[in-house]
Amino acid sequence: MRSNRPLVRSRAGGGTGLAVVCDVSLEEPVAVLANKLEETFGRVDVLVNNAGVMTRPAPLEKLEVRKWDYTIAVNLRGTFLVTRLILPIMMRQGSGSIINVSSAIGRGAYANFSAYAASKWGIEGLTRTLATEAARRGIRVNSVDPGYVATKLTGFTGSRPESVTDVFVYLAGNESCEVTGKALNAAGWRSQVN
Repeated sequence: MRSNRPLVRSRAGGGTGLAVVCDVSLEEPVAVLANKLEETFGRVDVLVNNAGVMTRPAPLEKLEVRKWDYTIAVNLRGTFLVTRLILPIMMRQGSGSIINVSSAIGRGAYANFSAYAASKWGIEGLTRTLATEAARRGIRVNSVDPGYVATKLTGFTGSRPESVTDVFVYLAGNESCEVTGKALNAAGWRSQVN
């Protein structure tokens, strides 16, 4: 893990950020990341679990075990590991918002996407369970299906990434302090929380 990147000041917002390269599927680099965040900022107010991979669609009987393992390791294990190590920081401060990036594939049945679907269904279950566990500590946990967004994962086809940010900003802010355990869609989230 390379963690020698400096703090960078945002010119537009005046905030401070820290860039750290981290393989979320491995416990040790995630622990280094969590320690570096707490050491640098003293707190973590918002966690967005957005790391994700997807293999080429294939029927289950043709899916290679290594591709299954890789997808589950990054998408589901990564969400678990990062959350597990950031959660105590949020518990100490008595607040926080955890936003898990899900998918329509994690909420329905899509043939030939078994590894990706299993990882995203797992994220949905983890989100609801953790929302129940963490609520008494002032921490809210929700999932977001951003839809088909133009990223490396989709071959840069789909909606512009900035077109789905509203729901993330809402869940990160104080306006959503009563919202937890929800599975929101970027396209229709406003009606889901009203």
